[in-house]
Amino acid sequence: MQKLGAEVFEEVYNYLKRARHQNASEAEIRECLEKVVPRASDCFEVDQLLYFEEQLPITMGKKPTLQNHL
Repeated sequence: MQKLGAEVFEEVYNYLKRARHQNASEAEIRECLEKVVPRASDCFEVDQLLYFEEQLPITMGKKPTLQNHL
């Protein structure tokens, strides 16, 4: 958030969340991000945050996993 600033962070976070759920291509995501930030790679940490947020319920046992069905 410090790297991007609060407003840009929120815009990038919301965009990436939507794009990942819609299975957007990496090229499409990069192109869109580069309209918001100078380098799309500046958003890597935001993408990581979304990944960890998605994984947390799984590791906490809140979503069924393949292991729970064995």
